[in-house]
Amino acid sequence: MHKRALQYLGSRPLKLVRHVHGTTFYHKGLLPKDIPSSVHQLHVKKREGGKGTRLWIDSLDGFLGLVAIGAVELHPWNAHVKDVERADQLVIDLDPGEGVPWEAMVEAALRMRNILQDEGLSTWPKLTGGKGIHLMAPLPKPILHDEVHRYALHLVRRLAEQDPKHYMLSAQGNRRGRIFLDYLRNGRGTTAIGTYSPRVREGFPIAAPVTWSCIEAGIRPDAFTMKSPFRVRSVTSRPIRQPTRTA
Repeated sequence: MHKRALQYLGSRPLKLVRHVHGTTFYHKGLLPKDIPSSVHQLHVKKREGGKGTRLWIDSLDGFLGLVAIGAVELHPWNAHVKDVERADQLVIDLDPGEGVPWEAMVEAALRMRNILQDEGLSTWPKLTGGKGIHLMAPLPKPILHDEVHRYALHLVRRLAEQDPKHYMLSAQGNRRGRIFLDYLRNGRGTTAIGTYSPRVREGFPIAAPVTWSCIEAGIRPDAFTMKSPFRVRSVTSRPIRQPTRTA
């Protein structure tokens, strides 16, 4: 299992949600003391200025080291530690507002997939363990983070303009009955929940990659948990290169 997870989480700077002394928090600021040697440190320039340190792993011992410091959720950058200034993947987060039926989420995912396909991008869907779906698109070559951010906005705008009644590009305002096409997961230091990471939610759901046929069949975003992570055979450990069909 850890080898599958390393395909997505390994050798990438990580943001962490930690649980320490009965408190769960999104880690910021100083790193914990006595970080295991299996958990590597990367020194980076902060967007707001100055320098910071990000943790990364490349082994099972690295995962165990993160557990040792209380890490629960892992949120990787869209870049590798050897090329932190350029993203090698694009992420579109479909985030439903109150009252959005799951069928509408499936439709949005398939429509967004078609737009990405038109750009020559092969995508694979990831259940978030929360309310939404992430569309993951490996890029043909690494691109500067700001360029990927602008590109993602261009792509989601195409869908929003087709149906502004049901799709929006801002997290602000009334989201009831609408889906936020979150392109803000793209940018230097911005992240999304990592593939195979648990979520700090009831039942500990897992963010899991699935096939497009699973999405079309209506699989729920919290279908996999720490107790039952592999009950659906169509979970894949690799990015899907060719969708099953065009919606």
